[in-house]
Amino acid sequence: MISPAQIKILKHSQNRGKFLIKPLSTGFGITIGNSLRRVLISYLEGYAIYYIMINGVKHEFSYIDGVIENITEIILNLKQIRLKLTSKSSKQIPEHFTIFLNQKKSQITAGDICGSITCFEVLNPKLLILTKELDTNLKITLGIKKGVGYVPVEKKKYLKQKIGKIPIDTIFSPIRNVSFQVETCEVNNIYEYDSLIIDIRTDGSITPKNALKKASSILIQHFTLFFHGKNTELKIPRKYTDYKERIKYLYMQKLLNGLKLAKIKTWADLVKVNNFNFGIINKTMKQLGLDKYQMKISKKKKRIKNFREKMRQIIKLRNVIKRRKMTK
Repeated sequence: MISPAQIKILKHSQNRGKFLIKPLSTGFGITIGNSLRRVLISYLEGYAIYYIMINGVKHEFSYIDGVIENITEIILNLKQIRLKLTSKSSKQIPEHFTIFLNQKKSQITAGDICGSITCFEVLNPKLLILTKELDTNLKITLGIKKGVGYVPVEKKKYLKQKIGKIPIDTIFSPIRNVSFQVETCEVNNIYEYDSLIIDIRTDGSITPKNALKKASSILIQHFTLFFHGKNTELKIPRKYTDYKERIKYLYMQKLLNGLKLAKIKTWADLVKVNNFNFGIINKTMKQLGLDKYQMKISKKKKRIKNFREKMRQIIKLRNVIKRRKMTK
């Protein structure tokens, strides 16, 4: 078995990223590639329009006076709008947005529809939504929320009961397409290993690099159950909502479990470990505001170093005395 040693970014932009992962044991290229692709396509969160209300329209088979497209065509266009959250807090997002279209223009685009929507940026503002007469005014209400993957209209029964709210097949996923290929990789002149090349295309609301991190975090959360067992399932507290915080939490749990298995319970046990990198622990303690304890650790380390040096000198001296006795 061999673990991947590097992840190389072959290409990266706001909408597309290409990554090389190697080396992998034979067969792991397909295993990891399939897992990442499935999670990326189906389980990443995003924001999208999930229902609309148009003044005077009761269902999706209606027509609007002065508008060329029918409601079904308008819905198909609205489904293609891609949104990016600009607000720092999701709690500030209203449940719905009402837009008044009284512009003296015939073609209404996504930029015109969502220009008055706060908290969001429209990533495809030139997308055509509808064509109307110049004097036609419209009042449109859009419901926007966060979701995962693809949610069809059939699963929105709670909206169908309310007259005037027209539910939409919603595509929440920010991922456009994911493909991967597995090639052979050389390790120590042996061509028996895999290298995985994964190509990720997004709608621009998330970078491919962050999308790959989120997908990896989701897989880690699921495999943690198998690592800890049924009775000791790792539960991530609700306060860790961001994927970066979740990764840090899982990493810390893994580190603590490693210390527990090594029977390291105190700072004194930790100091006794040979070749331990005190730079990392000191940096972490500084971030936690525990600078005052760093000196104690460094002093303890110096005492141990001095003790070991003295023992080496004593052993050398004993060897010298033995040699002299043998020569006599």
